[in-house]
Amino acid sequence: MNTFKIYEYIEKASGLFGFLRRKGQKAPLGEIVFHNDKIVVAGRDILLVELQQIRIPVFHDYFGRNDGGNITQGDNNVVELLLTDGNKETYYFALVERYEIRSIKEQLIAYHKAGKFDFDNLTLVLGLEDYNAVLNFKRSLSNNNLT
Repeated sequence: MNTFKIYEYIEKASGLFGFLRRKGQKAPLGEIVFHNDKIVVAGRDILLVELQQIRIPVFHDYFGRNDGGNITQGDNNVVELLLTDGNKETYYFALVERYEIRSIKEQLIAYHKAGKFDFDNLTLVLGLEDYNAVLNFKRSLSNNNLT
């Protein structure tokens, strides 16, 4: 599955008259869908040629994870899209299962091969920590083997 629910971070006023304090909240925005040649964000296609870089700096939060005594909703994962026009779009996305992000392995590899996704970020997202595993994966990419 390559579809995840996304949220945008918005600030809402709270307090007596709404100006005393601002509190950040996430508002549902739609879905993000990862394809080999594009990313669809809330129904809007962003082609790979329109992207300078894709980053997924946070991807460990999943529904029901125990975070220091608090059970999370799984929506604290982050994807950053750096567009060729200089704009940066940041979205929070939700994971239902622990390793669900690995379901988009094929798309992440396609983004890496297109020069849009950093190899270090790719190995982190795929859970490759052992030196030999990373080396073998790098060799498989150079041999055009996706497994």
